[in-house]
Amino acid sequence: MNSNPNPIVLKSPRLSDECIGTVRLTPEAEKVVRRLRAKTNLPIRQIVSEIIVQAENLIDIEVSDVDED
Repeated sequence: MNSNPNPIVLKSPRLSDECIGTVRLTPEAEKVVRRLRAKTNLPIRQIVSEIIVQAENLIDIEVSDVDED
């Protein structure tokens, strides 16, 4: 069982939606996604999409003041 209080949940099986764009992952992120694919047998597109959607509320945005010249 995951000890994370707010885990990202990947549900399987599920039909994936249409792809609307392309994103290039860093090598480290690709390794993570490939491990998740091996564990879940889900399409990579679905894994990445679910992570993005579920993680939105876990992201804090810090706005820094930019000095204007």
